Amino acid sequence: MRPFALLAALAVAAPPLASAEDARAISRIEAVTVYRSSARVTRVAEARVAAGDGRVLLEGLPESLDDDSVRVSGKGTAKARIFGVSVEPVTGEAPVAEVRAAEVRLEGLLVEDRALEDAIRIARERSKFVEALRSTYSEERAKNLAVRGLSAREWAEMARFVEAELSASAAAVRKAEGSRRDLSRRIAAARAELEKLQAKRSRTTKTVAIEVSADQAGAVELTASYVVPGASWHPIWDARLVPEASTIEMAFLATVSQTSGEDWKGVRLALSTAEPGRGILVPRLEPWWLGRLEPMPLARKRALPSSAAPMAAAEARADLVREEEAPSIGMEEPAASVEQGLLAATFTAPRRESVDGAGRARKVSLARFPLKAEIARAAAPRIDPAAFLTAKAVNDTGFPHLAGTAGVYVGDEFVGRAPLSFTPVGGELTLAFGADDRIEIERKVLERRHETAGIVSKDDVWRYRVRIAVKSRYPTPVTLALQDLVPVSREEKIEVKVLEGTTPATREDPERPGVRIWELRLEPRKEAVVELRYEVRFPRGFPVGGLE
Repeated sequence: MRPFALLAALAVAAPPLASAEDARAISRIEAVTVYRSSARVTRVAEARVAAGDGRVLLEGLPESLDDDSVRVSGKGTAKARIFGVSVEPVTGEAPVAEVRAAEVRLEGLLVEDRALEDAIRIARERSKFVEALRSTYSEERAKNLAVRGLSAREWAEMARFVEAELSASAAAVRKAEGSRRDLSRRIAAARAELEKLQAKRSRTTKTVAIEVSADQAGAVELTASYVVPGASWHPIWDARLVPEASTIEMAFLATVSQTSGEDWKGVRLALSTAEPGRGILVPRLEPWWLGRLEPMPLARKRALPSSAAPMAAAEARADLVREEEAPSIGMEEPAASVEQGLLAATFTAPRRESVDGAGRARKVSLARFPLKAEIARAAAPRIDPAAFLTAKAVNDTGFPHLAGTAGVYVGDEFVGRAPLSFTPVGGELTLAFGADDRIEIERKVLERRHETAGIVSKDDVWRYRVRIAVKSRYPTPVTLALQDLVPVSREEKIEVKVLEGTTPATREDPERPGVRIWELRLEPRKEAVVELRYEVRFPRGFPVGGLE
């Protein structure tokens, strides 16, 4: 088996598709690499070529494929070389005889339907006629009873006649309506078949024509790859906190969808973080000139263009069979293989996958791994009296954690969903796992007193005393990061002072002025108390906003 040369470029023009030297290949999709807004599809094709120059045709490819992205290589028993490749659009043509036969079938069924409709109408008209005849006969006989009496035999014969005629008409209607129901299904199938043939005549696909020259006849196996738009994937995470083990079990999944029109059946599926559409041009700064401002003429307002909407998605169930005496064995969870390149990571699914070509989303499981976590609690009782369970972990998996939405669990209990930010290798990941009801927090404003101070110039003074009591119901010590606020002045005339008796804070948040944090170690079933005392002083009559 000798390899063909790898194709590096496409031919600009190509001869007509059908020729005596053309060999139509049988191809299948072997592998697909999905990017954020496109995918590279790899097909494997088999064909037999004759000695001399000829072409191998890969037919029925998506119309949307990028012509410039086609690359071909191959191997085979024929001593052959690849000289060029062309991509040619082809409009489908259903045989005229097939289309005409489908039209005739549909017309025949429609004629049959009209005949049944006429039969129903005639049977109903017949019923109306019999009813009118009975009514007229009854009236005439009633008028002439004095001249000629009506025997019981004549009444019975009349009743039998009317009953038989009405029964026959009703039976004819029922039979015709049943036939029409069956016929309607056949008409729908015939119409769908005709529409399919007509659509085939107008559907455009592409054919890749590979120009080869073989020294001898033989079999060839070609590998062709091309890029199609309309494909994407999005990461999905499950984060499960296991408090007793101090770990976060992360499950990495992805939803894959594509609208290329061709189904990917049983392919080796890889998901890449690369963004081919982003471009490779390095930004270049131009000079920033300042000059005299000239008045600008008034211009009509134009509507700003709306930003392009982001591209927008059924897991198969497996029946579980347990034999009565067989030991229970845990199910394996195969993981995707990960290849970390210089600029992107690629995740290859652990088994072959299938993705519908009409946009139906497919969820794929990629990896599951534990992260050693530092478990803590955080609370800001000024806003919410609950303590929230948090966990911080380092990404030591060897590949980046992509941004997405995470389903959050504590053990087997579902807590909710939370956004997950991008976390590079070695980066820190922090997640919240909901309110911890075994920590009780009570915040009270014990004092809010207004005074006037000063001898010559008077000042308004507001003094505050806040008490925060925290109690743990855990049997072992736990930690809590407790937050509260001291107001921050924006004016020189407003003075804020923390008073004696305030519990010293562990630290202040440098990015949020006034936010103080107390790192508390809560002993089992014991109460910890934090006090915050401060005063706000400003000249009397000076308007101050934001006081508590």
